[in-house]
This record gives sequence, C-alpha cells and structure tokens, in this order.
Amino acid sequence: MKKEKTTAAKKPALSWYKRMDFSKKTALWGIIFLLPWLIGLIFFFLRPLANTLWYSLCSMELVDGKFTGTYIGLENYKWVLGVNADFNQMLATAFINMITEVPFQIFLALFIAILLNGEFKGRGFFRAVFVIPIILATGVATFKLAETSLVAETAESVINMDWLVNLVTSSGIPTELTSILVTYVSNIFDVVRTCGVQILLFLSALQAVSPSLYEVAKMEGCTQFEIFCKITLPMVSPTILVCLVYSIAESFANAQVPVGNTTKALSAYIRSDITFSGNAAYFGYGAAMSFIYFAMTLFAIGVICGIVSKGVFYYD
Repeated sequence: MKKEKTTAAKKPALSWYKRMDFSKKTALWGIIFLLPWLIGLIFFFLRPLANTLWYSLCSMELVDGKFTGTYIGLENYKWVLGVNADFNQMLATAFINMITEVPFQIFLALFIAILLNGEFKGRGFFRAVFVIPIILATGVATFKLAETSLVAETAESVINMDWLVNLVTSSGIPTELTSILVTYVSNIFDVVRTCGVQILLFLSALQAVSPSLYEVAKMEGCTQFEIFCKITLPMVSPTILVCLVYSIAESFANAQVPVGNTTKALSAYIRSDITFSGNAAYFGYGAAMSFIYFAMTLFAIGVICGIVSKGVFYYD
C-alpha cells in the first residue's frame, strides 16, 4: 500500500499589523490619535505664527488689495517698546493680574474638587453645576451674556463690598492687604466661571488616588490636614502643573487692560486698535505686539512651571 502523502496546511500569512509587537501598536495608535492635533498645529498655529513673525519684521503696505512687506529688521519692535509707552504698561498689568489671579484660581478649583469628591446626596447635581461654566464658554452664549451683562449685574446685586471694606479696615489690616482681599471676593464669580476645566481635572485626579492610601493613613492616626499634605497634595501635584499651564495661558488670553477711560482685552486692543485700525503701516506694529505678547506668555509659563515642577510627585 502506498502511503498517502500528506502535506501540511500552510498557515495564512499574518498581516503587517498583527506582526507588530504591543509597544509598536501602542505607538502607532498614539500617532493616529495625535494626527488631528498635529494637522491643526502645523496649518492653524505654526504657519500663522511664522507669518506673524515675518510681518513684525516688515513695513507693510496695501497694494492692489494685498499686503506686501519690506524687510526693516527690528524697527517695529523699537516703536512698540520705545515709542508706544501704553503697551509696556498693558503688559505689566496683564502680568500682575496673572500673578494675583492664577494662585487663587488653582486653590479654589482644588477646594471645590475636594468638596465634590465627597460622599453626599445630590453630588451629581452639584458636579453638573460647576460644568455649566464650561458650556457657557461657547461663542454664542458668551456673546449673549456679554450683551446683557447678566453675570456682572448678578454679582453686583448679590455681593456688596462696602461691609467687607469696613470690616477689614476696622480690624487693623494694612490697606494693601485690604484691597487684595476685596478684589478676590468681588471677583469670585469670574474666578468660579473660569475654573470649570481645572475643577474637572482635579476631580479626575482625586478619583484616581487609591483608597488604600487613605485607609492606611487613618489606621496610623493621621489627621485630615496630614492626609491632605502627605497624600492628596502630592498625588494631585502633576494635575496642579497641568492646571497652571492652562490657567496662565487663559489669564493672558483674557487679560483686561485700561484703554483710555474703559477696559478692554489686550488681545482685542492689539487686533482692533492697532492691527486693523485702517492704517496699513500699523499692521507690522500689531504683528510685533502679538509676537511680544506670545513670547511673554511662553516665558511666564516656562518660568513658573519650571519652578513648580521641582515639587511635583509622580506615582508609579
């Protein structure tokens, strides 16, 4: 009898994706998810940034409906920083407002997140209340609120600062501290309205802390203050760094500065009063102001976050 020849069935060839190991697959999906951000960064940020830098080094003219530039070096920057004295004062005002607002904003966001992370009835409702400011930050809602001045009128009708000024003044606290305290309390509505994102970030960080850490601390007899300082604060310190970057950038983007007898956002002043004021020569001045403002924002973020990052604790 002839032995039947059996041929082993050939295994189907694996696709290139299945031949990849887990680390390469993770890297591939990371790039795929980053592609929308990378496309937006290249075409909607880096390209306009490079154009702004070029415009700031040129003398702009409007020829046949198009802007044309002649390279003049740093002349626009000399005019912005040397001739136009108002811009230097505006930059100082924006920086001082950032220094005074951001720490209070981070503290309040962390405090509210700790309260919302507790166990109590109606927790979901109160969490939704603090998410509403993020929804109201959309364009249409913001314009409607600005037209009706609903937020400002509500804050003015609810809180009257006269009693606080009299109380603090009679207590013997220095006038400088009195003005700072009154400013913080009077701006509480604006602070809460702008720290919705930070509250969500802190809330997610608090929920990621292992409950076993708190159980061990309580078994060792730690007080609530010790638990906060030695467990909660170190565990959420990376989120504090993220919130700092977001808060500093937002503070500079929405910085209000005095313009004549009114106040206006510095970005709006550069855009409407300088760049598109109707004079083509001012287009280069506006580009120089924009680039200086952008560089100042990056410098503040780099210095402050560089100092804070030394105390950040990363848990493995």
